[in-house]
Amino acid sequence: MTHSTPDENDSTPKSVAIAGAWGYIGRKFLDAALALDARLFVHDTGPVPADLDTSRLTQVDDPETFYALPAEVFHLALHPEHRRRGTDIMLRRCRSERLLVLCEKPMAAPERPEDCRWMVDATENVEGLFLYDFPELYDPITRRIEDYLARFDDVRIDEIYVSRSKDREDPTNRRNDKRMVSIQYQESVHCIAFALHLLGKVRGGLASAMNGGLSVRGEAEPYRPPNPAEYPYVVDGRCRFSMSIGPTKITGDTNFKSGAKWTKRRRVSGTADGRPFSIDAEYLEGHKRCVIDGVDQQCDPADDSYRQVLLQAGAWKRSVPGGILREGMFPNPRFARMTYQLSSVLWRSCFDNAVVRLRSIEDLSRFDAGFHEELASMRRYPI
Repeated sequence: MTHSTPDENDSTPKSVAIAGAWGYIGRKFLDAALALDARLFVHDTGPVPADLDTSRLTQVDDPETFYALPAEVFHLALHPEHRRRGTDIMLRRCRSERLLVLCEKPMAAPERPEDCRWMVDATENVEGLFLYDFPELYDPITRRIEDYLARFDDVRIDEIYVSRSKDREDPTNRRNDKRMVSIQYQESVHCIAFALHLLGKVRGGLASAMNGGLSVRGEAEPYRPPNPAEYPYVVDGRCRFSMSIGPTKITGDTNFKSGAKWTKRRRVSGTADGRPFSIDAEYLEGHKRCVIDGVDQQCDPADDSYRQVLLQAGAWKRSVPGGILREGMFPNPRFARMTYQLSSVLWRSCFDNAVVRLRSIEDLSRFDAGFHEELASMRRYPI
């Protein structure tokens, strides 16, 4: 269960190529790569941000040229419907090259769950490494939590609280013009990823974590975007939920509504070798902290999450065998697919206003939310 802290000198990428660099997440990784003094290549057909010094990067307009670059790390910061071309090219290269490819979430569009299975199969026997953007899983705070729990022989996690919210309806923030999908796939998936990752670590894998089955109950509110004409149907903008995964109760709130508090909060409680423990962590940049059993772990509040993704992904690529990276408790395609599946369960529960119960990880793997079939009945803006 333990994770070593990455050596920044060994893990810092020398070159980074970002597709979709002007988008919300693309820009986060662009700034992180610049802060690490990496050589930077970008591919984005949109207007260049006015506040960006382009002298520190190389713009590549032709996609074939971009995906053929000899960069150490590629980041596909693209919506699922625009990601396939780059993914296909990178898959061909990764058959023989041990490249690191970071992919934005959601793993697939809500109406195309079959793309998740395709991605898992396509990356099964390649030399390269595909990982997904769940920043909390790369964060030193998570390693601190895992290392603490690894001290004990018998760990029982009774409750997990997860919250990840920001005001995404504010019309004065131009980044809110970026189109999104329903919040269960867009934001709740980060909370789901944290809970699944921690339970999988403690219980020896996702299958063991789901022994005893799982149940999901969610309720959602519609999102009111500043640019409703860009949306073909109304998407969910807030989701409150409760889940039971095996013996663990998970409650959460993901909120993109007007006035939402900016937070990435995680609380975990249970027993370790028979004694109660409590963990309270905040992952929001500028406010990061971690308190374990009342003791402040002295985290750097300003530590940049996207810089840590680049560093930790590089450390894993350097020190962990490829087979373990593709199959173990890492943000790999297999893991990302399970988070997508659980997002689908959560969306279906909200849509039906009902509890969804599944018996095992096999049932979760087979679950189909029927999102595509419901598209015709979904409301259009304005609401």
